[in-house]
Parts: sequence; C-alpha cells; structure tokens
Amino acid sequence: MLQVTSKSEPFDAVVIGSGATGGWAAKQLTEAGLKVALLEAGKKITDKDFTEHVQPWQLPYLGGSPKIMEDRPIQSECYACTEYNYKWFANDKENPYTQAKPFSWIRQRVLGGRSLSWGRQSYRMGNHDFKAASRDGYDVDWPISYEDIVPYYEKVERYVGISGRAENLPQLPDSVFLPEMEMTCGEEMLRTSMKEKFGRVMTIGRCAILTKAHNGRQPCHYCGPCERGCITHSYFNSVTTTLPDAMKTGRLTLLTDAVAARVLMKDGKAVGISYVDGVTKQSKEVRAKVFVLCASTLESTRLLLNSEICNSSGALGKYVMDHIFEGGAAGEMPMLEAKPWAGMPKRRTEFTFLASAM
Repeated sequence: MLQVTSKSEPFDAVVIGSGATGGWAAKQLTEAGLKVALLEAGKKITDKDFTEHVQPWQLPYLGGSPKIMEDRPIQSECYACTEYNYKWFANDKENPYTQAKPFSWIRQRVLGGRSLSWGRQSYRMGNHDFKAASRDGYDVDWPISYEDIVPYYEKVERYVGISGRAENLPQLPDSVFLPEMEMTCGEEMLRTSMKEKFGRVMTIGRCAILTKAHNGRQPCHYCGPCERGCITHSYFNSVTTTLPDAMKTGRLTLLTDAVAARVLMKDGKAVGISYVDGVTKQSKEVRAKVFVLCASTLESTRLLLNSEICNSSGALGKYVMDHIFEGGAAGEMPMLEAKPWAGMPKRRTEFTFLASAM
C-alpha cells in the first residue's frame, strides 16, 4: 500500500489539469471567492520557455532529429512535437498505453497542457447541432438550445479574443469577433468563385489569435510557429491568460509535477484526490468540497475508472472522443501560378551592385 500524506488545510475546490478547461475553471472559481488547488502532472513553464523565435542553428540538432524523438515515437507523429518543444510532450516510454486498434494519443505533460499547441480554431455549435435529431429524424435532441448557450459563448469570446468574419449562417453561428485575418489573393478569388458558381460561402478560419490589442495582450505578428508558445500572448493558452488571472486573486495554489492517481471516496462522495509527486515519487492527497476533472477526455476517464465511482450504466470509459487531429482538401489555381526566381543574378554587374549595397 502507498503511504499517503494529507494536507492539514482543505481547499474549497480542486481542479485536475491546467489546459484550456482547467485554466478556465481555476479562473472562474478563484474569482468567485473559492480557495482552489490546481494539480498539473507536468512541469511549470513561463514565457522564458517559449521557443517561437529560436532559430534552428541555436539547437543541438538544428530543429529536428530522429534521435530526439526516440522516447516519443507516438508524440512525434504530431506536427507540433519537435526539437523546439518536445519536452512538453509525454515520454511514450515512461508513459506507455495499450490499444485494441491503432490510436495516436497525443499528450502534453506541462503547465498549460495542449492549450500550448492546439490549432486555435474556435467555432460555436448552433441548433443545427443541438437540435440535429429534429432535422435528421432520428436519435434525440440535446436538452439545451443554442439560445441557452449564447451568453456563455459571448463571455468566453470577449475574454479569449476570436478573430473572424461574420457571415450570418445558421449552420455556422457568428461569434463576438475581432477583425478577421486577411485572405490571400487566391483565397479571395476562390471565395468569389464559390459564391457565384455554387452559392456557397468560404470564410476565413475563426481562431483564438488576436488581430488587435485585447485584454492587455498584443496582436499577432505572424511569426508562424504558434505551437512553440507566444511571448506576445497573441494566441490563447492558459499559461498566459487564465492561470495568471487566477493567481492574481491570491486564492490559487498551483501544484505542478502532481500526477493524479484516483478520486478518494467516502460514503459515496468524493472527498479528495490522491496524487504522486513526480519529483520525490511520494504519494500525497489533497482534499476539498468540489472536484473538477479537466485532465483531457482520456486522462479524466482514467481517473474515474481508478476510483470507486458509481457506474451503474456501464458507460464510463465508452463513447469517449478525443480531439480530431486534422482534415482538409487541396487544389490548384493555374491562373495564380508563379515562378519565383532564386539564385545568382543573371548579370555580374547586378551581383556587384547588390554586394556593394549590403
């Protein structure tokens, strides 16, 4: 049996996971006056750990090497896991998992979780989703409607900052938008052609990236590698937004390197969380009145399965869904074909002029 040491002072609430939902839960609860402990399995990071402006020649393997990824064969399948930030991702050899069918489980064990490298695409669900059963003729509708959720969408969007273009489409409800990012010439031509020929709307992606100063954060300067962090705090991640706001209240206790093991139960109710200190390997527990599992779909399910949680329906661990990785389409636009020139100038006189001007 593991030796469990307990804190003498209980909290009002415990949040497990520091990503997009965990950070938001910590912010809301602390600002409401609750004393909160937040458990994160990974290490603490700050702006100094962001590498979006680090150049390849500043890294031992110039930005990528199979040797770097030997301990992360699954994590490296994700485009975001590179030499720049591979330590943010789970070590697959230290954290293995079994699977009945091939499934690439992308896990980040670091403060901020996958909010550091998510795709930032942010869309509202509408009644096409909530009331799909009425439209399709089978299954059942959600017990809530789009109108019920709108105030909450607006609250989040005003805080996070979502750039996009209003289109007034019922299947794609508009958000509270910051100015949209400009489309390229080719994208504008395709948008016009799709509208004229098919009556379809092509719009710019709606994303949690600032296009103007917002809530003390600076607009995006389009450097590119968002998955490595952002020192200007231009895209939404919990490390630079919700977690600092929660810390400002003075009511948040941040416990990093705290690997949650199970929910502690008494008389059918949750009373604490048992966790392992990732540094000392000592088993500990933290107690509270409220528990919020934000450790991702699969990690939160694991915690429940490891606990004495009622599961009379047998649904726990089934019908779960993790994030979709990617999808899309491609095409060619011959009318925009370009042949950029690169190399030595055609005439030596031009080269001499350029060299003397540098």
